[in-house]
Amino acid sequence: MYYIYFWFNVKTNEIFYIGLGTGHRRFHTRQRNKLFMKYYKENECAVRLYKIGLNINEATQLEKDLISELNPCCNISRGGDRTNGEKISKSLTGKVHSKEHRKNVSEAIKKWHKEKVRNGKKVYVLDENRNIIKTFEAKYQLGEWLHRKYDYGINNRSAQRMADKYFKTKELFDERFYFVEKYC
Repeated sequence: MYYIYFWFNVKTNEIFYIGLGTGHRRFHTRQRNKLFMKYYKENECAVRLYKIGLNINEATQLEKDLISELNPCCNISRGGDRTNGEKISKSLTGKVHSKEHRKNVSEAIKKWHKEKVRNGKKVYVLDENRNIIKTFEAKYQLGEWLHRKYDYGINNRSAQRMADKYFKTKELFDERFYFVEKYC
């Protein structure tokens, strides 16, 4: 399930960022845009949940509506799918590439990714009691499974990225799974 969250200035109560997330995303300050990081470093900030228990379509639409209505100063996209390329200000984001260029880059990344992940490691999904419930040949398959079966992430790759940090920390992912990677 997804939720909508607000980052706000503690002193002025100004909402400066609206986001969509699952798990602990709302608390993370890494992988944020430059405007967010500048504002965050210069002000006393906090985060709060706005609405929880949403499916991806509800969350995407609500995020778009709230960004349009409140116009927070640190959101650089109109919300929803982060990869749709729809930007509020070209001056904030740099050069806009053609569809053909974006397609070529995307294909190259997919090719590199599939070659990189087939590295001789198996991925195991464990339940809360650390019993193996699923095995994959590569991490990208885990992302496909998480996205398809449990609706995590916007796409397979974003679901895999959500799970990636849990391989290193060995923490419980969304109070459901542990992930372990082992050489075959």
